[in-house]
Amino acid sequence: MTDPIVPDQPPVPPTPPAAPMGVTPAKPSTVLSLLSMIAGIIGVLLACCFGAGFLFSVGAIVMGFLGKKKENARGMAMTGLITGFVGAGLAVITWIILAVSPALLSFIPGVTTYSNFGY
Repeated sequence: MTDPIVPDQPPVPPTPPAAPMGVTPAKPSTVLSLLSMIAGIIGVLLACCFGAGFLFSVGAIVMGFLGKKKENARGMAMTGLITGFVGAGLAVITWIILAVSPALLSFIPGVTTYSNFGY
């Protein structure tokens, strides 16, 4: 025997394909903020070494502003900005001290700013 056809029921639609398992949206990158923080710390540490940390500090400031604008890691970006500005300030102060120190040493009796090698 055959099954009777029931005219009152609509046809069943096919099931949609299943979503792939384990696929999550990509996490936003924090590379600029992290590099800003690292460059800022290096800039502060090297600022007193003849102002050598100035370039690291400028890099930290630039990457900090970019990281703050584009990424969600605002804490690292702000740390990079703060340490960048502090490092740049310390480097400029170091340059000023190095530029003024020969003039300051000339006021001390017996101290000369030229070498004593007989030249």
